[in-house]
Amino acid sequence: MSLVIQDLSVHVGDQALLKDISLKVAAGQKVAIMGPNGAGKSTLLSCLSGERRVFSGEVRLDDQPTDHWLNAERAQRLAVMPQSVQVSFPVRTWQVVAMGRYPWGDETSTRQWQQDAMRETDVWHLRDRNYTSLSGGEQQRVQLARVLVQLWQQRLEGGQGCLLLLDECTASLDPAHQHAIMNSTACFAAAGITVLAVMHDTALAASWADQVVLMKDGTIVCEGASAILTDTSVLKQTFDLPVSIAQQYSQAGRVSDSDGYLRAEADL
Repeated sequence: MSLVIQDLSVHVGDQALLKDISLKVAAGQKVAIMGPNGAGKSTLLSCLSGERRVFSGEVRLDDQPTDHWLNAERAQRLAVMPQSVQVSFPVRTWQVVAMGRYPWGDETSTRQWQQDAMRETDVWHLRDRNYTSLSGGEQQRVQLARVLVQLWQQRLEGGQGCLLLLDECTASLDPAHQHAIMNSTACFAAAGITVLAVMHDTALAASWADQVVLMKDGTIVCEGASAILTDTSVLKQTFDLPVSIAQQYSQAGRVSDSDGYLRAEADL
C-alpha cells in the first residue's frame, strides 16, 4: 500500500469534522472522494496535504508518517490543487505555472516541462496573458498546470511514493476540458503517483476512478470500485436523494463505466 490512513479524526471545539477515517490506497490508484457538502472531503485532503496539522490518528505514505516530513520533502512528494487560489497581483500565466517548480529550484531549466504541462491543460496559448484577466475556467486550468508540473519529473521517471491531491479541480471546466484534465491525471497515476480527487460529478468519477470513497457527516459511508456509483441505495443514503433521482444518477454511473461516458460525449 502507498497511502494508509488510520483512525483519522478532526475536532473543532465540540464539532467532529472527521470521525475515525481509515483508508488504504495502493500506489498509482485513482481515487474519487465524493459526498454532500460538509461531508468532510476537503478536511480529509487538508490533513493529507499537511495544511491541517492538528488531528488524531495517522497518515502514512510508503510506510512513512507524513507528519515527519520536512517542508522541502513534502513539496517534492506531494502536490495539491485546492478549491480556489487567489492571485490579486499582475503576473503572467507562464510565471504562475513556473511556481510549480519552485520546490525544486529549477524554474528556468525546466521550461520544456512547463510548456508540456500548459499544452496538456490547454493554456499554452494563454502563456503571455495577465493571469488576472483570464476567465475562471482558464485560471483553474493554469493552476492545474502549476500543480501537475510540480510532479512532472516523477511522472517521467516513476512516481511511487508521491501524492497528487485535487479538490474539485474540474468545477469550473466544460465537459471537454473536464475529461482532458482527468485523462492527464490518469497518466500520473499510470506512472505510480497516487491521485485523490474530490469530485461531485458521478458520471465523470465513474469513468475515471479505480476506487470511490463516499463520505457523509465526517465518516466513510461506502468505499470500493467505481461500480458503487451504480448502486441506487448507496447514492440515496449518501446524498439523501429521492429514489427517483438516485436512480438517474446510478444510471449515469452505468453509462460511464469502462469509458462509455467518454465515448458518448465524443459522439455528441
